[in-house]
Amino acid sequence: MKNKHYYSKALFATVMVLLFGAATAVAQCTIPIAPGQSYFEDFQSGEMECWTVETTSSATWAVMQGTNSNVAAFQNASAGQEARLVSPTFDLTGSNTATFSFVYAMMALYDNDELTVSYRTSPSDNWHQLATYSINDWSNSYDASFTLDDLSSTFQISFLGHSNGGYYIFIDDVEIATAGGCARPSGLSATEITTNSALLGWSAVGNEESWTIDINGHQTTVTSQPYLMEMLEPNTDYNFRVKANCGDGMESEWSQPTTFKTLCDVIVVTDDTPYFDDFEASEEFVCWQNQIEAGEDGWVIDPGYLILNNTAFFIWLGDAAWLISAPLDISAVTEPILTFKHRQRSLGAHVDELSVYYATSSDDSWHLLDNFINAYEDWVEESYALPSASGTYYIAFRAKSNDADGVYVDDVRVGNYIDDGFEETSSLAVSVSPNPTSSSVTIEANTAKGEVAVFDLFGRQMMSATLLEGRAELDLNDVAKGVYVARISSEAGTSTIKLVKE
Repeated sequence: MKNKHYYSKALFATVMVLLFGAATAVAQCTIPIAPGQSYFEDFQSGEMECWTVETTSSATWAVMQGTNSNVAAFQNASAGQEARLVSPTFDLTGSNTATFSFVYAMMALYDNDELTVSYRTSPSDNWHQLATYSINDWSNSYDASFTLDDLSSTFQISFLGHSNGGYYIFIDDVEIATAGGCARPSGLSATEITTNSALLGWSAVGNEESWTIDINGHQTTVTSQPYLMEMLEPNTDYNFRVKANCGDGMESEWSQPTTFKTLCDVIVVTDDTPYFDDFEASEEFVCWQNQIEAGEDGWVIDPGYLILNNTAFFIWLGDAAWLISAPLDISAVTEPILTFKHRQRSLGAHVDELSVYYATSSDDSWHLLDNFINAYEDWVEESYALPSASGTYYIAFRAKSNDADGVYVDDVRVGNYIDDGFEETSSLAVSVSPNPTSSSVTIEANTAKGEVAVFDLFGRQMMSATLLEGRAELDLNDVAKGVYVARISSEAGTSTIKLVKE
């Protein structure tokens, strides 16, 4: 099962800053694994102890040493080259079955490499193929697990790397646990995620008495799985791993960790506090769900690489994906309206598609607002009245690839039709400096008296101040980096201006 969270990085994603260990391996040896026992190799010693490499070319396997974790790596090799990483010999006599598991990751520059996993019962036996993998994923690692019943006193497993012009294949956390042993959990998943809970699951062999869950450093012991983890914080990244407890003091190794993020709480929108996101606050989506409908890639934040300023970008390598807002409470908005900008440049005769939807609750079906299938070479602003206002309203952008230049969305606003809070409503003129700032700002207005309120992009008031003689000082030293909205109210009218804390 894939250990994936869109906003996380895999164990192997920092490959470019790692150093190679020696490619040599020590002599082959035999390791007995008695019934109820296990063998585990995570290559943390920096060596492939008792492992050998079989190759007829310059291709090889070696330990790749990182700051926090080591892996066995099939290095960048020429197309057509192969190398087989062969395990120690395992004496599994006395056991009828065993569980074999490992973690792998693969990345490619050109065509995908191939990883073939096999076993044999003796040096004279042929290799029996268990599985072949061929993927290109620069962000995630994967668990694999097999039940073995063809055991012997001279049992071996192997990982055959075949280059098709790819980049790296990584192997880690190799385990063989005999029946009655305490096998490392694999296939971790987090489903049914809400603002404060998630259903955590993993594999089970059947002889476990309990499991210990480590989530962001806090440990909980449970006796069944899946387990509903509650009392979580909204909009928070969580990292969890699991180990099995099999009685008589037997414990497994910790599983490969995986990550998830809880959903945002409902964002309250009023006439005076609209919802606005120009995606400048972070290089990751804040309170948006990125759901891949088809393909490997979805929406990302383009931090000014392709277009000036951050934008939501549907990458052209994807097939179809949804970008879904947090729940918005727009029940108090007088005339709710959605505005946004988009751009879809053509590539030859192809144009990627953008569809815009709304739903009145998490159980409601999506309702189409509009569909854009033509080319938009420059930014275009759209505006739509939002029907059936509710306390749990959702906005969604669905992009579909036609092998064109991608889809861009920016400056998403939900607020009052008459005054969405981002346009001046009178002759009141306001200036702010310095902006961006790392500490404090000065707001000046062409009115003697007034009130200043500062909100984050989700409508939560962060601070307030009073205009005296047309001037107010705001201390932002204790405010997190990001984008904020300052609303100035006076007898001359109201005005809103964006603040950027660096």
